[in-house]
Amino acid sequence: MVNFTLQPLKLINSIYDTTSVFVARSSPNASRWLPRGDIFLDMLTSGMLTIIGNMPVVCAASVSTEHALNLLSDAGFQLPHKIHRYFDAANYIKLIKELCANGYNVVTQHVHPISEISRVNCWIDPSLLSFVNNKANLEKFVPDKNIPYRNILPVKQIFNADIIWRLPIVIKAVTDESTGGGIDVRICRSGDDIKKAAEYFEDCHDLVVEEYLDIQRNLCLHYCVSVDGSIDYLGFTEQVSDERGIYRGNWIEVEADCPVEVLKICVLIVHTAYEYGYHGILGIDVAMLKDESFRVFDLNFRINGSAPALLYARSVYENYQKPVIRLRRLKGSGNYRDMLNSVYRAMIKGILLPLGSCDPEKGNYVEKHPLLTGMILGETRQDVLENERELASMGLDI
Repeated sequence: MVNFTLQPLKLINSIYDTTSVFVARSSPNASRWLPRGDIFLDMLTSGMLTIIGNMPVVCAASVSTEHALNLLSDAGFQLPHKIHRYFDAANYIKLIKELCANGYNVVTQHVHPISEISRVNCWIDPSLLSFVNNKANLEKFVPDKNIPYRNILPVKQIFNADIIWRLPIVIKAVTDESTGGGIDVRICRSGDDIKKAAEYFEDCHDLVVEEYLDIQRNLCLHYCVSVDGSIDYLGFTEQVSDERGIYRGNWIEVEADCPVEVLKICVLIVHTAYEYGYHGILGIDVAMLKDESFRVFDLNFRINGSAPALLYARSVYENYQKPVIRLRRLKGSGNYRDMLNSVYRAMIKGILLPLGSCDPEKGNYVEKHPLLTGMILGETRQDVLENERELASMGLDI
């Protein structure tokens, strides 16, 4: 459809061993703290297709159909050479076990049970991946002055009816499993919220109780640390969350700069992670406050969901002259074909670029609406918001 190929800042195959296979999905047996439902777990695999390069990748069949791949190609994105497809959760586990048996190393985004991927087949030891991602270990990476005031307490102590909390507070799960999308976080503004959190976190042993921050800007800085310890700063996005702390997309502004002091602290964090043994891509969540100070409140040792949009942002600007991007998850109001028609119309208008899509009829969830992850383009943020409304009128709901 376009007469150019978009060029990302970096491709995944330049970071990892191309004889390995990349796995973006979480295990169905270790997804308690990630967005619920197979369709959302399958969508995790779609986002990496545009940045994988020539590295083999495991991907859901529902997000890698001929039409889904043609859509990405028509938008100007590069596509992977080798896709290993699975059709449902059981088939997914069978597939990764077969890949391990055939000698592949597996670059996982999320920790899997050893029964599914053995340690010898993991690019990063799963115990290390659990350690660096566990919210209880934030202080091991971030200087005290740059983290929120927080305590790690047993569940029973936190929800003791005799304790009077200074509200609001933020409660987070302490877990060795992967977390994401705000699923492991509860913002408590009242005693009733505390009671609801008690039920929600009842199967946890410990929790993080953290001060509530009046966040002015919520930044996610992306870094890559190579096997030799060299560190590349890839840029940052501004995260959007609702009043419950649930993730609602990202803003990307091509010409925006990150405060120098934030960059200095984040490089120290990445270097510390490397000393523990981690190499690869990671995201660092930073809260910018009213007084212009900042707090690092979360670390994600994986390729964050906003990475593909960020890595292509400069090339998108050079080809479309749109300096502002909003990364969003969109839902088609009709079937997958209807959604594709709307997406192509929006692409022709220059207001939307797809990064991945899901045809529920090709998965095990025919009752679900088709989904799309895409970049909404505009001259300004207001322009982008107006384009969001136009997309809704075309059957692409936010």
